[in-house]
Order: sequence, then structure tokens, then C-alpha cells
Amino acid sequence: MDAEAFDSKGDDFPSAFEAAHAEYAQRKGAGIWGDKSPNYYDRLREMAESFPEARFIIVWRDPLETVNSILRAAQSGNSYFRRRGSALRGLIGCGVFKEQTDWLRAHGRAVLEVNYEDLVSDTATVLREVCRFLEIEYSDELATLTGADRSAIYGGKHHALVRGNEIVAGPRPMVVDGDLRAKVDRYVRYWRQQYNGTWPPFHRFEGAMNVESAGLLERSMDKLGYRVLRGWDRFTAFCFSVVPISLLAGYRRRKFRKPRARVNNTRPVEVAPAKEA
Repeated sequence: MDAEAFDSKGDDFPSAFEAAHAEYAQRKGAGIWGDKSPNYYDRLREMAESFPEARFIIVWRDPLETVNSILRAAQSGNSYFRRRGSALRGLIGCGVFKEQTDWLRAHGRAVLEVNYEDLVSDTATVLREVCRFLEIEYSDELATLTGADRSAIYGGKHHALVRGNEIVAGPRPMVVDGDLRAKVDRYVRYWRQQYNGTWPPFHRFEGAMNVESAGLLERSMDKLGYRVLRGWDRFTAFCFSVVPISLLAGYRRRKFRKPRARVNNTRPVEVAPAKEA
């Protein structure tokens, strides 16, 4: 995209954000556009105020599976999820996500809540509901990954399933240790008590169902740690927003450069990019 083409689109963030996404959608031949990020869970109110007409699709998942997914992505080498405190962000973030979603509903925003477990086990039914919410026509192509456009999805082993052609509904390999799993159980018990048993909708308790809920001291300490971590995340984002574009471009080239390969197990050589025909 050429930045000069957006000079007349406004100089505030919502206008620039919408203009860039609308241009991307137009190039894809899409009538509507959307955006998804693992960092939006505690920014829903901010987003709703910036985009009053936005529609929010909230996907709930078992908090244990959320934490497990984070740890598995970290094990696969993903630098984003290997950050210190990623599991705590994910766990405490579930409760923050719920609070933000409740705020959207309380203020009359368009919200659809679906469960990840339903999405992968009964994909067509869930996507029909999504289409009704978005006021678009349902197509059977939406319920399969075959032929889907995954060009906007980052590479990495943790995205292997979404880049495949099969929707996997079964449980993933569990890498959460016993202590962390017990903590997740305590928080789910606390949230179930807080929301009269209605949320979170899915969870596999470890051992007895009568596990104690997370106490005030544990919740206070974890919330403090969570706020420190999210404060650091926002400070990092601020730094990226003020660094000159030339330096950011150099950083991006180094971060996403071609991997180095070895020839005859001797010295490393750079892998040359393939030439276009």
C-alpha cells in the first residue's frame, strides 16, 4: 500500500485504521472487513468508543486450553508467546475479557458470543449464526478450511492447524504442569461462582469437582503481576509508535529474514530468495 494514497482519509487513528482495512478488503474483493488480534481482549471498550458501529464476535474457550495453547506456541519457538508471563496474561486475561464483553452488552453494542468448542465440533451451525449476526448470506465454503485464504496469517508451527485443510475438534497435547493447572481450576471455580455457573461455559477440572476457588490474596497478587506485564506491553507498543520508520523497516527485515541453512554440516550460508519467472 502507498501511504500517500491515504492522505485524504483523515489523520486520526480510527480513520486511518478503517481506510487501510477497507483498501485491503477491496483488493481481496470483500464486501466487509474485520480484524482479530490476541491483544484485543482488554481493549474492547476502547475499540467500541473508536468504532461506534463495530460488531464484536467474541470467541470463548476453556481457560485451560487457552493457557495450554499459549505454552504450546511458546514451545514451538514463537517469540510472542515465549515472553515472560504469557501464561499469566492468558489466564487473568480471560476474566478481563469477560468484563470487557459485559461492558459492551451493557452499553448496547452489537455482540455475538460463540464457543470455540462448538466452532470446531459443529462449524456449520456456528457460522450460520455468525452470518446472521453480520447480515450476510451463508455459504457451505465457510465451514471448511479447504481453499481458504490464509495469506494474512503469520507463519509458525503454532498456526499449522489453521493452515491445514482439516478442522480438528479433539483436545490438544497438554503441556500445562500440575501447579498451573490447579491454579486454572481455582480461577474457573471463582468465575463460576461469580457468574452463577454460566461462565466459563467449558472447562475440564483436574481431579475433584469441589476444588476451592481462587482466594483474595492469590487474585490480588496475580492481578498486580498482570498489570505490570500489560503495562510493559503498552510501553513496548509506545516505543514502536515513536521509532523512525527507517529503523522499524530494518528491524522487520532482520526479524523476518530468510533462515540460514547448512551445507554438508559445515559453515552456514544464506538461503537466496527464489527468482520470479
